[in-house]
Amino acid sequence: MRIPLANLLARNPLPKVGDLMDEVIRTSDRVQALIDLLATGDQAGVERVAKEISAMEGKADDAKNAARSKMPVRLLMPVDRRDVLKLISEIDAIADCAEDVGVLLTIRPLTVPEDMKPVLALFVESVLETIREAAKLIDLIDDLVESGFAGPPAERVLEQAAILGRAEHEADKIQDQCAKVLFKEEDSMPPAAVFMWTKVLNKIGDMANHAENVGDQFRLFVAG
Repeated sequence: MRIPLANLLARNPLPKVGDLMDEVIRTSDRVQALIDLLATGDQAGVERVAKEISAMEGKADDAKNAARSKMPVRLLMPVDRRDVLKLISEIDAIADCAEDVGVLLTIRPLTVPEDMKPVLALFVESVLETIREAAKLIDLIDDLVESGFAGPPAERVLEQAAILGRAEHEADKIQDQCAKVLFKEEDSMPPAAVFMWTKVLNKIGDMANHAENVGDQFRLFVAG
């Protein structure tokens, strides 16, 4: 008896990727509160939110493991299993970086230079916007699978991946502005603080980098 292709595809692992992305969005969004508290000098609040982020990252890990465990050895789709695993890893890495930001901010209390506060807030918002653009790609998965990774759904994926790439580029530019402000202040800051700030800014930026990598994986799906 012939089994409808749609029934086979219904068992594919990609819908679980949406569950992972939901947890990652919730985790990464808390970085905004983390930086807001840091800017007001509320270290106790920073440590509290950092713990929240760590717990949320654990839930993201559970969603990642669920996505991986539901994946069959052979996919009934025109995409490579390794590419799907890479997609899952890139999404999960966003939450990992969010947790790392929290950890760094609890290792050593940091003061936000006054001139950095507005551009830092803009940087975090830009990074979170990049992640939201990546989530829009995940929302296109069902249509992409049903279309066989071709046609109008594939075109929409490429358009959204381009939007995501531009958002990540904007985040990069604002990160550069943060770095410039930081190094203008370095003479009045302990060297350890400059070092830690560099790591914090890089980790926040890595959240956007991994979000952009989600777009790259979707491009591979469509190209394959």
